[in-house]
This record gives sequence, structure tokens and C-alpha cells, in this order.
Amino acid sequence: MQELRIGCVPYLNAKPLIDWFNSDSCDVAAIISYVVPYRLAVMLEAGEIDAALVSIFELFQKPELVLLPDISISADGPVKSVRLFSCRPFEQVRSVALDTSSLTSVALTQILMEERYGVRPQYFHHAPDLDRMLANADAGLIIGDLKLFDTPATQILDLGEAWKELTSLPFVYAAWLARPDAPIEALTEALTRARDWGIQRLDTLSNRWAQRLNLPLNRVEDYFKNVMQYNLDEPKIQGMHLFEAKCREHSLIRTRR
Repeated sequence: MQELRIGCVPYLNAKPLIDWFNSDSCDVAAIISYVVPYRLAVMLEAGEIDAALVSIFELFQKPELVLLPDISISADGPVKSVRLFSCRPFEQVRSVALDTSSLTSVALTQILMEERYGVRPQYFHHAPDLDRMLANADAGLIIGDLKLFDTPATQILDLGEAWKELTSLPFVYAAWLARPDAPIEALTEALTRARDWGIQRLDTLSNRWAQRLNLPLNRVEDYFKNVMQYNLDEPKIQGMHLFEAKCREHSLIRTRR
């Protein structure tokens, strides 16, 4: 059987989609690479992996990629792990330091700042260190960090919650994208089995990852069970299409050929 080459983000929200491959239940030959979304996009384009759990923004830039069905990392409201922090009202923000590990969240930040707050601040890349971000900019975007319980920021914007208020739709952060020459059927079957296995074991996974990441168990349980959604139903597809339309309206997509 062909060995599948799969790339996955190293974030907590992906664990229910990927941990099957590291379990005794897995009977599929696969190599899993754990790297941040922008690096996964590079590996996918270079042919180093067959499929990747990557920012949905990548599909807008590379429409030849294959979106695997009915699996995503989504939220229908607050997402809790993609947040913009500021020490001043967002209407007064003139500069934003960006954790650029997810192009989807970077684009969403720019859309929300303009459509919700009417501002077009200066954006620049920055290592995901919130204290340093806020020392160098009015606001900072942090992705994938549930440990920010105490923060110097007085203003906190949950991007998922803001998108829901703006559009009344859920938001798709990432999905499995495959190269067109990849074994699509085998990937779809394996990744669907992995998702189903994970969803059936959210209590076990919550305990495991709360301990490994030194996070409160109730926070991880809430994240897995009440925040994250792992399917790709019609409302999510509508939200994804609207996000793409807004990205184009704001001139954020530069299709690579």
C-alpha cells in the first residue's frame, strides 16, 4: 500500500484530526510532518507532502489544490485561539504586529479592522511574543495560544466571534488540501477515519493534551467539545465562499502560478 505523506499544524485544535495516525488503531502507512501552516503550504507546492491541514486562504491562492470533503477546522462563533490584542480601542489602532503562521487569520484581521472598525493600520510580521508585539505596535495578532490568561492588553478581539457578528456565518480556518496528483481517494478515506476516531475520543484527547501542554483540563475540554468543529457542512462552505469574496474585495489574494 502506498505510504501517505501528510502535513499537519502543530496546534491543539488539530489533535482530534491527526492523533489516530499515532495510535494503535491506525492501520494506514503514513508519514506525518508537523509544521506551521505557511511552511506546510511551501512543502505542498514543492511536492514534499501529498496533503496538508493548511490555512483555507491557501486554496484561494492555489485553486488547483483539491479540497478534501467534509473535514475542517472551523468555529461558529468565538474560537479562543485566534485573537487580536491591543492596549487602545481598535478604532485607534494604527499598527498591528502579526503572527504570520496562518495567512487565513492575517487576512481575516485586515478585513475585520476595515469593515468593523473603519481603519487600515500598518501591518508587519513579528514573532508571536505578545509583550514584545505590544511594545512595538498598537495591537498584536496571536494564533494558537490558549495560555494567554493574563495579558497587558485591555482590548481583546476574538476573530471568530467578530466574523460571526459581521456575517452570521461560521468561519473555516483550515482544511485538508491535497495536490491534484496525490492519491485523493486513499487520503480522503484515511483522514475521514482519523477525524471520526478523534471525535469519538474527545475526553481522552482532552486529558492527554491538557497534561502535555500544562493547560487546565476544563479549558481543553471546552475547546474540543464546544469551540472547535471538524466537519465542512453547507453553512461553513457559505462562510468560506464569503471569506474568499471579501479577500478579493480587499485585494488580499495574489494567485501564484
